[in-house]
Amino acid sequence: MKPIILVSVLSITTALIAYTIAVWSNWRAKVLGTVQIVLLWIGLGADSLATKIMGASVEKTTWDFHTISGYTGLGLMAILAVVGSWAKLTNREDVLTSFHKYAVPVWAIWVISYATGVIIGIQRA
Repeated sequence: MKPIILVSVLSITTALIAYTIAVWSNWRAKVLGTVQIVLLWIGLGADSLATKIMGASVEKTTWDFHTISGYTGLGLMAILAVVGSWAKLTNREDVLTSFHKYAVPVWAIWVISYATGVIIGIQRA
């Protein structure tokens, strides 16, 4: 495995761990906390890095299910991080207590892209 691909795999797996802990601990707590927001931003940074590296490692972007769901998941996770931060900074209790209702479906979309990426990666190995 090329070192750059290894960095990408480690980065996207870091995103998976950070997003998963953030979303499911929020779901259990039923209120969005600072730790979950920080984890969303860590996941977003790791996801963005991995996406940039993967994009740079291919000659041409193929707009298939994986690519579309990946960019959709990345965009939705960015929205979650921004909205969560805004809600915390402005003390929007209604958003903080309903955040998990939106975060879980967004996480599921992101995980589908992660899984299809794993499948594609295994097929190319």
